[in-house]
Amino acid sequence: MNQPVRTKEEWARLHSQPERWNVLGETVRAAWERSAGYNIDFMNALPQKLPAANYEQIKRQTKRLFVYANSVLEPLARSDLLENVGIILFANNGSLLRLYGGERFLTWAAASRIEARTKWAEDQIGANVFSVGMRQGACLQMSGFEHYAAFLTGAAFVFAPMRLDNGDIMCSIVLAAPVKYASELSPALAVSIVRGIELQLFWFTQVDNTADATEGVGSISLDQSIGGNRILSLSEEVKKMLSLPRRDYFYETLDDVIERRPENKQFWDIINNRVRVNEKAVQLSQGGKNVFFYMSTAPYNEEGFHIKGISVSMNSLKHVAKLTARVHGDAASYSFDDVVHECEAMADVIRSAKMAAATDSSILLMGESGVGKDVLAQAIHRGSRRAARPFVAINCASFSKDLIASELFGYEPGAFTGARKEGSIGKFELANTGTLFLDEIGDMPLDLQALLLRILEERSFRRVGGNNLIATDVRVVTATNKKLWESIETGMFREDLFYRLGVARIQIPPLRSRNSDIILLINHALTRICARLDKPAVSMGEDAIAFCKRYTWPGNVRELFNLLEGIISTSASAVISEAEIRRYLGAGDFAAAAPPRSFPPEREDDEPALYDERRDFAQMLKLCRNNKTKAARNLGVPLRTFYRKLKRYGMM
Repeated sequence: MNQPVRTKEEWARLHSQPERWNVLGETVRAAWERSAGYNIDFMNALPQKLPAANYEQIKRQTKRLFVYANSVLEPLARSDLLENVGIILFANNGSLLRLYGGERFLTWAAASRIEARTKWAEDQIGANVFSVGMRQGACLQMSGFEHYAAFLTGAAFVFAPMRLDNGDIMCSIVLAAPVKYASELSPALAVSIVRGIELQLFWFTQVDNTADATEGVGSISLDQSIGGNRILSLSEEVKKMLSLPRRDYFYETLDDVIERRPENKQFWDIINNRVRVNEKAVQLSQGGKNVFFYMSTAPYNEEGFHIKGISVSMNSLKHVAKLTARVHGDAASYSFDDVVHECEAMADVIRSAKMAAATDSSILLMGESGVGKDVLAQAIHRGSRRAARPFVAINCASFSKDLIASELFGYEPGAFTGARKEGSIGKFELANTGTLFLDEIGDMPLDLQALLLRILEERSFRRVGGNNLIATDVRVVTATNKKLWESIETGMFREDLFYRLGVARIQIPPLRSRNSDIILLINHALTRICARLDKPAVSMGEDAIAFCKRYTWPGNVRELFNLLEGIISTSASAVISEAEIRRYLGAGDFAAAAPPRSFPPEREDDEPALYDERRDFAQMLKLCRNNKTKAARNLGVPLRTFYRKLKRYGMM
């Protein structure tokens, strides 16, 4: 019966007695049998010392593992838990990366020739805890004379593999101690340490996987526990925002990646002082250009892993613009197919608009209130190369002179009394890479006209109260119901801005000159309105149709649609009559509708003439018996705008 090996002399004789190798156990015996075939000088064999360059390359390749393992192993090495025991970190090719432990353990390991930058290959030193453990792929204990080479016979080890999600072993942890302290080695402790490191890897892998889930939203995680700003994760979206090369930045210092310039002081103050901010507007000067984003931070101090740092979330202006457009309903919902028509005049408009949409030229839409300029603007956006980008609309007549600048360009914190403390993003930023629709452009104040002209020419602007230039890539579509040429002659509109905005000019005919479209529009509107209001189907009586064909429709398509919805909402009749239309218009004593007017001819100076708004305001007031609220509603004009125009025309 074979006896266990108790002395080094017995161990030396064992090498020449294969018949006794069964005392080593099945797994170790198989390793000895393999080792015997390598003709190893077991008495003098030592692990290969790796060249410094090779060792540095291995560390670079395993730096992610090294950092995560370090955060778990360093605290253990500093504790009293491992007074006689140390921990060895191996790469999966057998390279000993680092030893962790107290002074007593490290002194013993050095004397035993167990040191970093060595490779524990089985064909060099025979059976050892790393080679046997890797082959087994499971937790393993080896002690003293179970090792094939003499330099390991005074040591005891516990091997625990660390695996990737796919099951491959990426590295291993080995608990090590002099043989006399073998009883202090615990397989459970080794497995627990490995699970802690795997948790670190899983955590940051999940951060990386989710960091790029949304276009225009990126993140950076930093380790600040050893000084500096070491990058734990830097998402692909951040690389796009900052135009960084697409490579691995793990554990590089952020200072070497993002420029330290005076313009970037705000960003670096937040990072270095670990300031918590929420959706703060920040600018970075990087790679010769200015990058704007909204920044949120979450400083952390992870006691368990002994990591102190900060997580940074960055929302690009493009992402914010999409969200804002979605929330505010600015997304373009109409396409050219939604423009109901069959008359040739409107067909010409659609053809021109489609051709203009294919370019990036500025477009000026002209026509009376209610002809559908906003619908056509949305269709132009949907038909352009910017269709997947933001569509942002603003009515220039809806804001006071003081507010429209902040609405268009945004403002910095504290720019004026009542400003939000975090500042605000403007329509130009929201519309970046997309389309900005400026409705009622003729009501824009003169000083803002000059600013708008400069922005269109220079493609950059400053926020109200700000000094930094913000680059913008916006396609501008404008609309007006004014005679801009008359406004130019009276000095109320800049001629140079008119030419800049009206590179492509499209005149939309009023409904009264689209007589053949009226029935088509009525049927289309009735179907949609009844479905939206969950009402039974409604049709038009012949007398109502005849009236609609005679009526001048000063409020155009908007007036027609509002009239139909108003009647359907307040009547149970399945057939709309002329009397109901007259009651809705407040024109009970109106004997006959005025004869239809033809579409105004173009002026000789090629500036299309718009309709006489004052005349239509007067006519509608007469129809509505001077009820200004009803007149404004029928014209499709905001009441505030209606009063302002009445005052301008001397009608109040």
